[in-house]
Amino acid sequence: MKKIIFAAMLASMAAPTFAEATLFGGRPQVVYELEHERVANQGGRANALTVYPGIRWKEGWINQAELMLTHEHEVEYADGDVERANNQKFAVRIKKDVQFTEHFGGFFRTLVGHKFKSEGSYNYGYVEPALTYEIGPVTLYSGYRIVRAFSGGHTNDYDLLRLGPGWEINQHHEVEVRYARAWDAVTRAKRSEAVEIEYTYRY
Repeated sequence: MKKIIFAAMLASMAAPTFAEATLFGGRPQVVYELEHERVANQGGRANALTVYPGIRWKEGWINQAELMLTHEHEVEYADGDVERANNQKFAVRIKKDVQFTEHFGGFFRTLVGHKFKSEGSYNYGYVEPALTYEIGPVTLYSGYRIVRAFSGGHTNDYDLLRLGPGWEINQHHEVEVRYARAWDAVTRAKRSEAVEIEYTYRY
Protein backbone atom coordinates (compact mmCIF):
# COMPACT_ATOMS: atom_id res chain seq x y z
CA MET A 1 0.00 0.00 0.00
CA LYS A 2 2.92 2.38 0.66
CA LYS A 3 4.06 1.84 -2.94
CA ILE A 4 0.53 2.54 -4.18
CA ILE A 5 0.38 5.81 -2.22
CA PHE A 6 3.78 6.84 -3.61
CA ALA A 7 2.65 5.99 -7.14
CA ALA A 8 -0.49 8.08 -6.63
CA MET A 9 1.67 11.05 -5.61
CA LEU A 10 3.76 10.73 -8.77
CA ALA A 11 0.70 10.29 -10.95
CA SER A 12 -0.92 13.39 -9.48
CA MET A 13 2.06 15.46 -10.57
CA ALA A 14 1.52 14.46 -14.20
CA ALA A 15 -2.25 14.85 -14.12
CA PRO A 16 -2.96 18.43 -15.32
CA THR A 17 -2.35 18.03 -19.08
CA PHE A 18 -4.15 14.69 -19.18
CA ALA A 19 -7.14 16.06 -17.26
CA GLU A 20 -7.52 19.15 -19.41
CA ALA A 21 -7.71 16.98 -22.52
CA THR A 22 -9.93 14.16 -21.28
CA LEU A 23 -11.91 15.00 -18.14
CA PHE A 24 -14.60 17.37 -19.43
CA GLY A 25 -13.15 20.53 -17.95
CA GLY A 26 -12.42 18.99 -14.57
CA ARG A 27 -9.60 20.38 -12.47
CA PRO A 28 -7.24 17.77 -11.00
CA GLN A 29 -6.20 18.01 -7.39
CA VAL A 30 -4.53 15.93 -4.73
CA VAL A 31 -5.24 16.00 -0.99
CA TYR A 32 -2.80 14.83 1.68
CA GLU A 33 -4.27 14.11 5.11
CA LEU A 34 -2.50 13.37 8.39
CA GLU A 35 -4.61 12.02 11.25
CA HIS A 36 -3.82 11.33 14.90
CA GLU A 37 -6.53 9.38 16.71
CA ARG A 38 -6.90 8.40 20.36
CA VAL A 39 -9.25 5.60 21.36
CA ALA A 40 -11.61 6.24 24.26
CA ASN A 41 -10.66 5.06 27.78
CA GLN A 42 -6.96 5.03 26.85
CA GLY A 43 -7.57 1.96 24.71
CA GLY A 44 -5.02 2.87 22.06
CA ARG A 45 -4.01 5.30 19.35
CA ALA A 46 -3.48 5.43 15.61
CA ASN A 47 -1.62 7.58 13.08
CA ALA A 48 -2.63 7.60 9.44
CA LEU A 49 -1.54 9.09 6.13
CA THR A 50 -4.15 9.37 3.40
CA VAL A 51 -3.77 10.52 -0.21
CA TYR A 52 -6.82 11.55 -2.26
CA PRO A 53 -6.02 12.04 -5.96
CA GLY A 54 -9.12 13.41 -7.62
CA ILE A 55 -10.92 15.69 -10.05
CA ARG A 56 -13.08 18.70 -9.22
CA TRP A 57 -15.81 20.24 -11.43
CA LYS A 58 -17.46 23.63 -10.86
CA GLU A 59 -20.80 22.50 -12.27
CA GLY A 60 -22.75 19.28 -12.75
CA TRP A 61 -24.35 16.54 -10.69
CA ILE A 62 -20.97 15.62 -9.20
CA ASN A 63 -18.50 18.30 -8.12
CA GLN A 64 -15.69 16.05 -6.91
CA ALA A 65 -14.55 12.46 -7.46
CA GLU A 66 -11.59 10.96 -5.61
CA LEU A 67 -9.71 7.78 -4.86
CA MET A 68 -8.70 7.23 -1.23
CA LEU A 69 -5.45 5.47 -0.30
CA THR A 70 -4.69 5.17 3.43
CA HIS A 71 -1.90 3.64 5.46
CA GLU A 72 -2.56 3.47 9.22
CA HIS A 73 -0.38 2.40 12.13
CA GLU A 74 -2.49 1.30 15.08
CA VAL A 75 -1.52 0.62 18.70
CA GLU A 76 -3.94 -1.11 21.09
CA TYR A 77 -3.63 -1.54 24.84
CA ALA A 78 -5.41 -4.53 26.41
CA ASP A 79 -4.78 -6.33 29.73
CA GLY A 80 -1.31 -4.84 30.04
CA ASP A 81 -0.31 -5.94 26.54
CA VAL A 82 0.50 -3.71 23.59
CA GLU A 83 -0.57 -4.79 20.11
CA ARG A 84 0.60 -3.04 16.94
CA ALA A 85 -0.88 -3.35 13.49
CA ASN A 86 -0.60 -1.75 10.05
CA ASN A 87 -3.88 -1.32 8.20
CA GLN A 88 -4.73 -0.03 4.75
CA LYS A 89 -7.85 1.41 3.15
CA PHE A 90 -8.86 1.82 -0.47
CA ALA A 91 -12.03 3.65 -1.46
CA VAL A 92 -13.84 5.82 -3.99
CA ARG A 93 -15.78 8.86 -2.89
CA ILE A 94 -17.85 11.57 -4.58
CA LYS A 95 -19.16 14.94 -3.44
CA LYS A 96 -21.96 17.29 -4.44
CA ASP A 97 -21.79 20.94 -3.36
CA VAL A 98 -24.81 23.12 -2.57
CA GLN A 99 -25.01 26.88 -2.04
CA PHE A 100 -27.82 28.49 -0.02
CA THR A 101 -26.59 32.11 0.09
CA GLU A 102 -23.44 33.96 -0.99
CA HIS A 103 -21.50 32.70 2.05
CA PHE A 104 -23.58 29.83 3.46
CA GLY A 105 -23.54 26.42 1.80
CA GLY A 106 -22.71 22.78 2.28
CA PHE A 107 -22.18 19.48 0.55
CA PHE A 108 -23.18 15.84 0.52
CA ARG A 109 -20.38 13.28 0.29
CA THR A 110 -20.49 9.50 0.02
CA LEU A 111 -17.81 6.79 -0.02
CA VAL A 112 -17.52 3.05 -0.69
CA GLY A 113 -14.32 1.19 0.18
CA HIS A 114 -12.45 -1.69 1.76
CA LYS A 115 -10.33 -1.81 4.91
CA PHE A 116 -7.45 -4.30 4.85
CA LYS A 117 -6.59 -5.66 8.31
CA SER A 118 -4.53 -8.61 9.48
CA GLU A 119 -7.68 -9.79 11.24
CA GLY A 120 -11.16 -9.04 9.95
CA SER A 121 -10.92 -7.08 6.69
CA TYR A 122 -14.26 -5.69 5.59
CA ASN A 123 -16.14 -3.52 3.09
CA TYR A 124 -17.70 -0.31 4.32
CA GLY A 125 -19.17 2.99 3.27
CA TYR A 126 -20.36 6.31 4.59
CA VAL A 127 -22.61 9.26 3.84
CA GLU A 128 -21.77 12.74 5.10
CA PRO A 129 -24.02 15.80 4.98
CA ALA A 130 -22.14 18.98 5.90
CA LEU A 131 -22.61 22.73 6.26
CA THR A 132 -20.05 25.42 5.41
CA TYR A 133 -19.78 29.16 6.02
CA GLU A 134 -17.25 31.36 4.23
CA ILE A 135 -15.56 34.35 5.84
CA GLY A 136 -13.16 35.71 3.24
CA PRO A 137 -10.51 33.03 2.54
CA VAL A 138 -11.60 31.02 5.62
CA THR A 139 -14.33 28.38 5.45
CA LEU A 140 -15.91 26.98 8.62
CA TYR A 141 -17.06 23.40 8.26
CA SER A 142 -19.32 21.06 10.24
CA GLY A 143 -20.12 17.55 9.00
CA TYR A 144 -21.75 14.42 10.36
CA ARG A 145 -20.43 11.17 8.89
CA ILE A 146 -22.48 7.96 9.18
CA VAL A 147 -20.08 5.02 8.72
CA ARG A 148 -21.40 1.49 8.24
CA ALA A 149 -19.74 -1.86 7.46
CA PHE A 150 -21.37 -4.09 4.84
CA SER A 151 -20.46 -7.29 6.69
CA GLY A 152 -19.35 -8.55 10.10
CA GLY A 153 -22.21 -7.19 12.19
CA HIS A 154 -22.20 -3.79 13.87
CA THR A 155 -18.67 -3.83 15.33
CA ASN A 156 -17.38 -1.36 12.75
CA ASP A 157 -20.48 0.87 12.64
CA TYR A 158 -20.07 4.36 14.06
CA ASP A 159 -21.04 8.01 13.65
CA LEU A 160 -18.47 10.79 13.34
CA LEU A 161 -18.80 14.52 14.02
CA ARG A 162 -16.16 16.64 12.24
CA LEU A 163 -15.56 20.36 12.84
CA GLY A 164 -12.93 22.85 11.80
CA PRO A 165 -11.72 25.72 9.62
CA GLY A 166 -10.13 25.70 6.20
CA TRP A 167 -7.95 28.41 4.65
CA GLU A 168 -7.79 28.88 0.88
CA ILE A 169 -4.33 30.41 0.53
CA ASN A 170 -4.69 30.94 -3.23
CA GLN A 171 -6.18 29.17 -6.25
CA HIS A 172 -3.71 26.29 -5.88
CA HIS A 173 -3.23 25.78 -2.14
CA GLU A 174 -5.64 25.09 0.73
CA VAL A 175 -5.08 23.95 4.33
CA GLU A 176 -7.74 22.51 6.63
CA VAL A 177 -7.72 21.49 10.30
CA ARG A 178 -10.37 19.17 11.73
CA TYR A 179 -11.44 17.89 15.12
CA ALA A 180 -13.36 14.61 14.92
CA ARG A 181 -15.27 12.65 17.56
CA ALA A 182 -16.76 9.18 16.99
CA TRP A 183 -19.59 7.33 18.72
CA ASP A 184 -20.59 3.67 18.49
CA ALA A 185 -23.65 3.39 16.26
CA VAL A 186 -25.42 0.93 18.60
CA THR A 187 -24.40 1.78 22.17
CA ARG A 188 -23.71 5.50 21.52
CA ALA A 189 -20.57 5.16 23.64
CA LYS A 190 -17.62 7.37 22.71
CA ARG A 191 -15.16 5.50 20.46
CA SER A 192 -12.39 7.98 19.77
CA GLU A 193 -11.23 11.54 19.19
CA ALA A 194 -8.94 12.67 16.40
CA VAL A 195 -7.16 15.67 14.91
CA GLU A 196 -6.78 15.86 11.13
CA ILE A 197 -4.67 18.18 8.99
CA GLU A 198 -5.34 18.34 5.25
CA TYR A 199 -3.36 20.02 2.49
CA THR A 200 -4.90 20.36 -0.97
CA TYR A 201 -3.02 21.20 -4.15
CA ARG A 202 -5.16 22.14 -7.16
CA TYR A 203 -3.56 22.17 -10.58
